[in-house]
Amino acid sequence: MARRPCANRNLAPFSLKHVKRILVIRMGPFGETLLITPVLRALRSSLPHAHITMMVGFDKVDLVSENPNINEVIAYKKQDAELIHELRRHHFHMAVILQPTFRLVLLALIAGIKYRVGFETKRGGKLLLIKSAKNDRKQHETDRYLDVVRAAGIRPVTREIEMSVTEDAQKWARELLIRSGISKERLLIGINPGCFWQNRRWAKERFAEVGDILASEYDAHILITTGPSEIGLGGEMAAMMNHEPVILENTTPMRVAAALKQCALLISNDTGPMHIGIAVGTPTIGLFGISDPNRWGPLGSQHAIVHRKSIEAITIDDVMAVARKKIDEMTTKV
Repeated sequence: MARRPCANRNLAPFSLKHVKRILVIRMGPFGETLLITPVLRALRSSLPHAHITMMVGFDKVDLVSENPNINEVIAYKKQDAELIHELRRHHFHMAVILQPTFRLVLLALIAGIKYRVGFETKRGGKLLLIKSAKNDRKQHETDRYLDVVRAAGIRPVTREIEMSVTEDAQKWARELLIRSGISKERLLIGINPGCFWQNRRWAKERFAEVGDILASEYDAHILITTGPSEIGLGGEMAAMMNHEPVILENTTPMRVAAALKQCALLISNDTGPMHIGIAVGTPTIGLFGISDPNRWGPLGSQHAIVHRKSIEAITIDDVMAVARKKIDEMTTKV
């Protein structure tokens, strides 16, 4: 009886020296898109002359468009035939697939990408990969993504996420603050009260009280940021406050990043803007209930978390204790 051919018998021998054009794939929310940026830095450090392209969802292009470690961004198209045609046109040598999705592994194979690196998948994706990493969700997400490039023999450089902001966006943010009467001599503190998941949202009433306490104790300006699906939330929170905040809503991720870059501190639920604040270097306090800060929380001593069993269990005193500590640290450094 003839032996059945092994599914991965024809996989090409892997060698980084043959890799000149790389496609990095991560389709997901804002936070996950930024959490893969250490992978981009590792690829650039190991392969300084390679042409690196990132493929993301169309609304995530802003997050990586100015990243210095990539050359190009492709917005994901749902039409497979059109997408495959575009990928074939780029003649990629390697695909780094940063999610355990068999369909994306198969897509890279059909697009003719010789070297495919990614996570093992339940549907046999490992058989279509040259190198694979276990999908270990017990560690920080950044480390999980870095496992993929480690499997390809690429050494990580950093675990810190990053987002570069255009000069146009920074100019827009400066002009917004000037129009809003924000003084450079006073602290600007960002508050992000929204989140797609309701069980990760701290009460807007508590955010409002924290904003008022910070404004009173530190003579701080308050900037409220909200997402596209949260129009009106900033106004609702502002109506509860004694101090008038600046509200930033219905704008682009790049402009949100530029505004948060101007802040001395950000207090946020576990959601996309929290990661944006971290990525632009703003000291950030993340509020965590049901979600795991060991997996999703900020990395780096300049950031902090407040974690309880549920988001409702976090008190105003909890948040203020950490906020005062971070502000005292800033004052001491100055």
